[in-house]
Amino acid sequence: MSEEGVFARILLSTSLFLQRLTWFALFVVSLCSPMSPAFAADDVFSPPAPADVRTKALQWVAERGVTDKAVLENIGREWVIEGTSLPAEEVFQRVIRTLTLADADAKKIVEACREAVPVATWPREVLPLTDAMPDFARQHLRLFVGRFLAQRQLYEEALEVLVAVDPKQVVDPASYFFQRAICEHQLLKKSDALKSLGNLLDNTQNVPERYKAVALLMRHDIEQLKDASLGEVAKKMSDVERRLILGRGGEKTQKVEEEIVEALDEIIKKAEQQQQNAGGGGGQGGNQNQSGGAAGDSSVKGATAPGDVDKKDIGNKAGWGSLAPKKAAEAKNVINRNFPSHYREAIEQYFKKLANRPAGKE
Repeated sequence: MSEEGVFARILLSTSLFLQRLTWFALFVVSLCSPMSPAFAADDVFSPPAPADVRTKALQWVAERGVTDKAVLENIGREWVIEGTSLPAEEVFQRVIRTLTLADADAKKIVEACREAVPVATWPREVLPLTDAMPDFARQHLRLFVGRFLAQRQLYEEALEVLVAVDPKQVVDPASYFFQRAICEHQLLKKSDALKSLGNLLDNTQNVPERYKAVALLMRHDIEQLKDASLGEVAKKMSDVERRLILGRGGEKTQKVEEEIVEALDEIIKKAEQQQQNAGGGGGQGGNQNQSGGAAGDSSVKGATAPGDVDKKDIGNKAGWGSLAPKKAAEAKNVINRNFPSHYREAIEQYFKKLANRPAGKE
C-alpha cells in the first residue's frame, strides 16, 4: 500500500477513535501538545519540528471527524515529509492547505483573501468565522489573513488581526514578527516596531536571511528617525500617498496632511532663522553648507501633537496646500537652498498629487 494510502487509513481510524474519547482525554492531549499558549516577553520563539506539526495537524483533522477518503488522501500527501529539514514557511503553507481541505469555513476565509483586490475594503465578514475554531486553526488562519493584508498595504487592518495571534502557537513565528514589524514601521509606531524587530532578530530562531536583512534596515531606519524631522515628514507623505491610492481621503488622511504642512512650515522657518543667525543673505555659499548639514536633524517640538492645529483645505487650491502663491515660492526657495535634491523632489511630487487627490472615506 502506498504511503498516502497508509496516511488515509490512519486518519480515518483516528477520526473514529477520537469521536469516542471523553473531554478529559482531549484535555490531557492538549496539555501534552508542544505548542503551549503561554510565553514570556523575553522567551525564545522557535518553529516546531515538521513531524510535530504533522501530528498536530492530523490530530485536528481527526477531531473534525473527516471521513471522506479522497480528502484524507489529499491531506496525507500534504504530510509526506522527506528528510528532517523543511522551512517553516513551507510548513505553514501545508497547515493552511490542510485546514482548507478539512474545514469549509477555513476554505472560505482563504479563498476570500485570494480573491480580494488591494482596495480600502476587504472581506471582513469572514474573520469572525475563526472565533469558534480551536486554537490550531484560529491562530494560523489569522496569521494568513494578517499577512495577506500587510502585503496589500492595509497596515491598519493587518495589525488588528495580527495582535490577536500568539506567536508561540504558530509554526512560523518569524513570519508573524516580520509582517507585524512592517505594519508598525510603515505606520510610524516606533516603539512597537522596535519591539517586534527585536523579537524577530534577537529572540526568534531559524529566521530567513531575507527577513533578517530587511529587519536590520527597518531597525536602523527607526532608530535614526527623529520626531518632526524632515525624514519623518517624508514618511508621512508616503503614508498619505498610500491612503489616497487605497481611496482613503477622509478625516484621518486629512489630519496627517495638516500635520505635514504644519511641520514643513516650522522646518522652513527654522532654516530661515538659521540663515539669519549666520549673517543673513551675504554669505549664502557658507550658509548653504551649514544649513544643509542640519536640515536632516531638524525637529519641531509638538509638531505631531494631535488636534491642536488650524484646519487647512489641503490640496483643493492651487499651489502648496493652503499656502499663498508668494509663501509657496518662498518655501520652495528655502528648500532649494537648504535641503538635498531628493527631499525637494519628494515634496514637489507630494503637493502635486494632493492637488488632484480623490475624495474618499476612511
